[in-house]
Amino acid sequence: MQNGTYPQLTQQIERWHGRRQLRDLLIIAPKGLLAGLLIAVAIAAVARFRPILTNMEVFYISLGLGLAGLMGGSLFVLLRRPDLAAKARFADQTFGLHERLTTAIELQEGQISADQTWQENQFDDTWRAAQHVNVRESLPLEANSQDWSLILLAIVLLGAAVIINNPLTAVVGQQRAVTRAIDEQITALEEAEEGINNNPDLTAEQQEELTRPLNEAQEALASAENQEQAMAALSQAERELRELAQQNDNSTLQERLQAAAGALGGENGSGQAASEAMEQGDLGQTARELGQLSEQVGTMTGEQQAELGRDLTQAAQEIGQTDPELAQELSEAGTALQQGDTEAAQEALENAEQILEGEAAEQAVAEQAGETANELSEGRQEVAQAGQEGQQGQQGQQLTEQQQGQQNQGQEGQGQQGEQGQQGQGQGQGQESQQGQGQQGQEGQGQQGQGQQGQGGDQGGQVGGVGQDGGSADSVFVPPVRDLSGFEGVDVELPAECIASPEDCGELLSQSPTDITDEDSVVPYEQVYREYSTTAYEALAEDYVPLGMKGYIRDYFSSLEPSEE
Repeated sequence: MQNGTYPQLTQQIERWHGRRQLRDLLIIAPKGLLAGLLIAVAIAAVARFRPILTNMEVFYISLGLGLAGLMGGSLFVLLRRPDLAAKARFADQTFGLHERLTTAIELQEGQISADQTWQENQFDDTWRAAQHVNVRESLPLEANSQDWSLILLAIVLLGAAVIINNPLTAVVGQQRAVTRAIDEQITALEEAEEGINNNPDLTAEQQEELTRPLNEAQEALASAENQEQAMAALSQAERELRELAQQNDNSTLQERLQAAAGALGGENGSGQAASEAMEQGDLGQTARELGQLSEQVGTMTGEQQAELGRDLTQAAQEIGQTDPELAQELSEAGTALQQGDTEAAQEALENAEQILEGEAAEQAVAEQAGETANELSEGRQEVAQAGQEGQQGQQGQQLTEQQQGQQNQGQEGQGQQGEQGQQGQGQGQGQESQQGQGQQGQEGQGQQGQGQQGQGGDQGGQVGGVGQDGGSADSVFVPPVRDLSGFEGVDVELPAECIASPEDCGELLSQSPTDITDEDSVVPYEQVYREYSTTAYEALAEDYVPLGMKGYIRDYFSSLEPSEE
């Protein structure tokens, strides 16, 4: 049975609990907000020393962390659901009710046995005491001024971090551009690997041989920590693929087959199909045509066999130095046909077919390897160019003052040279000649001044005679390597004074320069550059290079790259 005063007590307890939640919100929610902002301040401070975030990203992160802290503190308060007894105990302790509310609830729930009259008296007494509670004094709604001061300070610091320019922003953009470029190259490698596996002209062993460098490059790119390591990984894969292309290249054989194509174009047309395939340089099709030709020789007349035999012998002579094995089989087939030995001719033509099939498979490897290597070269250039705009902007800021100073010096030099030129030209010369030379002098001085102005911005653009647009050298002298393994050395016994004090013995070896006269040792610049660039980028990835110098070294390497005509 419920006393009429008890519902009023429970309603009052709920009202007090609502005020308690409001008080806790004013205390805990700002603390959550402060915690989020302090974390954002720490992140903004780190972003000033390490290239991890831009200013706008710091702003969004700060906003998100602040709202997350505010919502976290608010939910912590609002999601607490104490039961009625706990709310009553809090009210008794806060308002000094001496456990009246707790006793009333225990009586109502039957935890304390008492008669009806005693319960009604207790409820009435509790209600009267509750009416005299000063809620505003006992449970004030006050904010923590210290917390809000810290919040204001954190907001000011974050505002400064967002407004003031961060010098590492360009580095952040460059790193992200490099990361995107690396991800794109990993995807490109996967696509290239899929294309190799789907190439019907390649055997399983050849596909595995071609995809192995790509798999290694993918692993290296996935673990690359910087731009140099990524470029070294691509360069390594490119070098291995170009070696495969060179090892399997049969372009010389294709050229000789094209030269020998006319020999099979006899009057009877028996070798016309093979001649057309040879003229196109298609090794696979030529092999198939020779196989069909081996099946047709049995149906030819003696005159047709003799003519075809002479054609095959002539074709064998054309390719004899390029592929002796193939030439031998064609020569045997031609001799057998001229002698009327059909079986021997068929066997020789079948052997020639098998040889050409192997050559065609090697050529397919060479073409696939060369194509993939070109794609890797383009990908390496994309990685090298990634983020260059940000880097150039950063370097441009560092060179601004230097450029301005050189520009002022160039303008002053122009003025002085102009006055001197006009004075010198005025002596002993006519007015027209003086005007013409004066114009030429001013133009020359203007060009000279422009050259002085451009010195600051183009530093490093030309290194060792190589322009900014790429290498300008046509060829590089590479002396032949002599094998001295078969020569015995000569023992030389130095005097005792030379061992004790070498500087007293003078020069032991001739140090005079050697003239370059061996034209056979001149190698195209592009061929030298491929091996050079691969070695250079691998060295950048493996050796220690100061962080501030990597950009200059990378620009130097890029300036040496040969230009495409």
